[in-house]
Amino acid sequence: MLAKPQEFEQRLARGLEPLYVIGGDQPLLVQEARDAIVAKARSEGADERLRFEVDGRFDWSGLASQGASLSLFASRRIIDLRIPTGKPGRDGSKALAALADRVKGGGETDIWIVSLPRIDRQLQKGAWFKKLAAAGLAVNFYDIPLSRLPQWIAQRAGRAGVRLERDAAELIAGRVEGNLLAAAQEIEKLALLDLEGPVDAARVAQGLTNQSRLDTFSLSDAILDADRERGLYLLSRLRGEGTEPLLILWVIARDLRALVALANRDQAGFKNTRIPAFLAKRYQVRARAMPASSWQRLLAGCAEVDRCIKGLGEGCDAGGGRAWALLDQVMLHATRPGR
Repeated sequence: MLAKPQEFEQRLARGLEPLYVIGGDQPLLVQEARDAIVAKARSEGADERLRFEVDGRFDWSGLASQGASLSLFASRRIIDLRIPTGKPGRDGSKALAALADRVKGGGETDIWIVSLPRIDRQLQKGAWFKKLAAAGLAVNFYDIPLSRLPQWIAQRAGRAGVRLERDAAELIAGRVEGNLLAAAQEIEKLALLDLEGPVDAARVAQGLTNQSRLDTFSLSDAILDADRERGLYLLSRLRGEGTEPLLILWVIARDLRALVALANRDQAGFKNTRIPAFLAKRYQVRARAMPASSWQRLLAGCAEVDRCIKGLGEGCDAGGGRAWALLDQVMLHATRPGR
């Protein structure tokens, strides 16, 4: 069945399912759902975890043999299967359908987590997906609407020990423009500052100005100012601090989408990026510095970075070195002085 996020939390609290299918547009929500399943499974004795990332060369027969084999270390295992494209192919479809049959027939002892991108209507039409959803619990984690984002931020901050006033939550919501991973990062920074009592917008702004860690949104300034040296320096420092490349990519790609729109005189497209209105003039000036085709090529470069982060490109291993190198290339050209 396809459940709502709140149903997922309720059912997980009651006990483990043998199969979970999770997807959504926001990587943070999918990752936290996966973490919650793993934590629950480990609390019930499933200490061994096998992770598989599906790409074009993935060996589905090897996965089937892993699922059929018994562990020497635990009676139950966690099998973490990630399909970034949401397209398992012919062999994958058969393997997933066979998994669903085993689960439904009660012949599966391991705990399976199948991660997908957003579970849209097209994906739901797939026979393999229908079988998985019928055999286990499928959950689609929707975006948080912008109107509800301040409330989500305030609640999350409360769990981190930070009491936010409404204006403080709204400030953070405006800053991250719908990116939950960025919002979570801002909350973590505030928690490290150990602010006492209810925190208002002024204290949030002051705290984030004074904190020593770099801000991913400084990358936007480097692009808008065509400051190549600072842009590459920021990337290097952010990498050293352990910042997720996906968060950095989101900031850069949003800026490039805005610049493409303005270079093409597409005001509706620019508005869809949700860049704050007071920054529009800076983006307009920067957009005129290069042809629209140049900005479009850089945006295509972001798509290549995204594939690499998902492990789908050549040389894109789990270490992420290739993804960072590609980010450097995008930044190098995005901060070019102009025509």
